[in-house]
Amino acid sequence: MRSQEDDRNALIASSDDGRSGSLATPEDLEAVRAYLARALEDNTRRAYADDLRAWIRFCDARHYDRYPLTPVSVVRYVEHLAATGKAYKTIERRVTGLRGALKAAGHPVDEAVAAAARTALSVARKDIMREPGRRGRGKATAFTIAELRAMSAACPATLAGARDRALVLLGFAIAARRSELAALHLGDVRQVPEGLEVHVRWSKTGTERFPKVPYGQHLATCPVRAWSAWTTRLADRGRTEGAAFPRIDRHGNLGDQLSAEGVGDIVTALAAAADLGHRTAHGLRAGMATEARRAKHDAVAIAEQGGWTRNSREMLGYMQIIDSWEDNPLHGIGL
Repeated sequence: MRSQEDDRNALIASSDDGRSGSLATPEDLEAVRAYLARALEDNTRRAYADDLRAWIRFCDARHYDRYPLTPVSVVRYVEHLAATGKAYKTIERRVTGLRGALKAAGHPVDEAVAAAARTALSVARKDIMREPGRRGRGKATAFTIAELRAMSAACPATLAGARDRALVLLGFAIAARRSELAALHLGDVRQVPEGLEVHVRWSKTGTERFPKVPYGQHLATCPVRAWSAWTTRLADRGRTEGAAFPRIDRHGNLGDQLSAEGVGDIVTALAAAADLGHRTAHGLRAGMATEARRAKHDAVAIAEQGGWTRNSREMLGYMQIIDSWEDNPLHGIGL
């Protein structure tokens, strides 16, 4: 299936080689590039820039040409990343990010280089798997319901505390990414007799979804009541539209929309306040999937709530965490 990036680069290439758009001026072409580049999300652009900087540092230290990539240079790059202790996922992301950044800039990597990169990554993965111990931090630890209660209890009785409780509980309930919570507006959440109807307008994958959030069984972890308490306090401040989760300074003054990084900082700080150690916001997304599966909910319903595709490797990985214990073939065999 063609991606937005494939379509964008095809259009740029067709303008470059004169087969179409031959009357376009250089200014027109640059305007087209800039417009199509907006298909890349902010997080993707930042990641691409970081991957390019890492590649440039590597090349400059060895007096390699930065571009074009060659099979030799890209293999040596993978070797370098592996030798410096990077986790396999980091190595893979650096290489694919570099390729994506060049492609987005109108300089796709040729197949010989791509094939060399794939082979080098395979070798690096095998070497790392043979090592004792584990590189990197691994997957984000999923938040459990008990941990959500602890985080809710750690929220102070302040405006910021009301915001943070609503952010964490709603984020868990809809399996939100940091960026999705940051982009949420007050008008995207509608309270109905059954609970909340949420419109996730913006997503990393470019798709929208409409998760439903029923009332919780416990006051401390009910996303609906937490949202109602938070928006009531916002309304008392005259804020009835705009960002669902704005910044709040130390004096309690409301600011503009939180960034995705700001959302992550809130979750990490709240987890630390609840004595849960260092945790990340992705644990909310992982937590909904694992806790819903633990409660025997269907994978399709979980996928729809969190915006996963039904065969998502990420979601199926969360399912496996629970299923490997609940449906373990060693149960009941007399061990």
